Amino acid sequence: MLTFKKKTTPVLLSTLLLAAAILPACSKDNKSAGSPSASPAAGSPAATASANPAATPKETRTITVMMSDSSTQPLVKDAPALQEILKQTNVKINLEGVPQSDYETKKSTLITTNNLPDVLRATKADLTNFASTGVFLDLTPYLDKYAPNFLKRVEAEPEAKKLMVDGKFYGFPIMARKSAAANVGNFPMIRTDILSELNLKAPTDFNELYNVLSAFKKAYPDSYPWTIRNGSQYTLRFLVYAFGGGFNIYYEPKQDKYIYGTSTDAFKEVITYFNKLYKEKLLDPNFANLTQQQWTENLSSGKSLFFYDNYTFAVNFNAALQQKNPKAKFDMLPLLKDSKGEKRNYMDNPSSFNSYVISSKAKNPEEIVKLFDWMYSDAGADVTNFGRPGTDFTRSGDKVTIPDTLLNQYKDKQDPYRSMQSALGTGLLAFSVFTDDTPMLTISNPSLKEWSDIVKKQKDAKEVIEKPQDPPFNSAETEQLKQLNTKVNTLLTQNIDKFILGTRPLSELDAFVKEVATSGGTEIENIYNTAWGRIKK
Repeated sequence: MLTFKKKTTPVLLSTLLLAAAILPACSKDNKSAGSPSASPAAGSPAATASANPAATPKETRTITVMMSDSSTQPLVKDAPALQEILKQTNVKINLEGVPQSDYETKKSTLITTNNLPDVLRATKADLTNFASTGVFLDLTPYLDKYAPNFLKRVEAEPEAKKLMVDGKFYGFPIMARKSAAANVGNFPMIRTDILSELNLKAPTDFNELYNVLSAFKKAYPDSYPWTIRNGSQYTLRFLVYAFGGGFNIYYEPKQDKYIYGTSTDAFKEVITYFNKLYKEKLLDPNFANLTQQQWTENLSSGKSLFFYDNYTFAVNFNAALQQKNPKAKFDMLPLLKDSKGEKRNYMDNPSSFNSYVISSKAKNPEEIVKLFDWMYSDAGADVTNFGRPGTDFTRSGDKVTIPDTLLNQYKDKQDPYRSMQSALGTGLLAFSVFTDDTPMLTISNPSLKEWSDIVKKQKDAKEVIEKPQDPPFNSAETEQLKQLNTKVNTLLTQNIDKFILGTRPLSELDAFVKEVATSGGTEIENIYNTAWGRIKK
């Protein structure tokens, strides 16, 4: 029977943001005995998760894994890590990537038509919305017998249990080796060289930030100082929290409950703030439609001078800017105070908690379960994070060394870390379930570690928290939430940008807040708090 021991583990470091999604295909299946879990190396953190001595399949098993192919780290089908997986487990991974822009559409089609490949990368929402349809394999009956490493990882990461649906696991979540993770999230990043050039002090609150952006615009009239990506709602999800409230449904730590964020004063403050920035051309006029590539071009060219987003991108922006201006630099601001003088911010949980689901139609599913369990072992995690032992890395106890000959191949690339990970087939955006940020911290600009250390101090000071997962819902709640979220999200999508653009007057914000509440916001709140109450008991 699947059981969990109560265990407390320290939260240390946090993992690289940038989540990948996934997608298409079918598979070739051979009846075989199951894949191995290798024994941990001497001196490795084996106490965390030892490997399961399962037998290697006598015949090679081919498993098709579909996932999103990110432009920041393109997938390589015959990457060294995949070759090493075959060598160690006798399982061949047929990796089929789908362009990131097409992923959600194709994934939805595959799930709703029950035409999944063997393995598909999915989100928590996918698990919540579709587990009850029977399209995903219920993993729970297989775990005690075939997945001891996975169960040990879950014991050390309580948030993973929130991915269960009706008390069952339907996916293998992507978790992190927290002892080797960076503290990453969406934080305020500004061109400090321009602050110095204009003799401006670093802003300490959002009003001061407005004044600084105004000064930037005056000095550089062709610029649009603040730029965002992926639409306004992406930014609102973390920015409204920094203003003291939340967006959509969110957990409010001061009250230990879930609140629908549009009901908070901070939501109205942010919408009013963005409306002002837009009117004064301090916010990119194309904010509603900017792609990540356009956002990157703005910040890499000097067209935009501030962003509140994943700070790790600043390493690449600085490298591009400094080719023309060696003094150009994005650097992290201290957290900005809200209107009450308080500072707070989300950071990413080092575990992304996207999951790999197995099709309920897959043949010999225990073999696939064993493969994933091996990937959670120390030996499997090393392969999926670093590549081939003895060639791409060496381990001595807790220390992993990546050879200079490998690092030097990528050090001059625009994005050394993701270029190396792409070539090796390793890390969060590749086929991996237990991530390690050692490669990122080794090959990247030293600024990355400096910023990670700053976030760690803010976390220790209780100014930063890991963004919590939603509580697990029962099937009835899941069905209610599907209907309510569809209704409320449509309302938000149709109106948020109108308020920012000024095509719907700010005088109607209060009425809009009530409309969201009566259209389902209040009911969503109640469902979340009921589910949260169960998990706290």
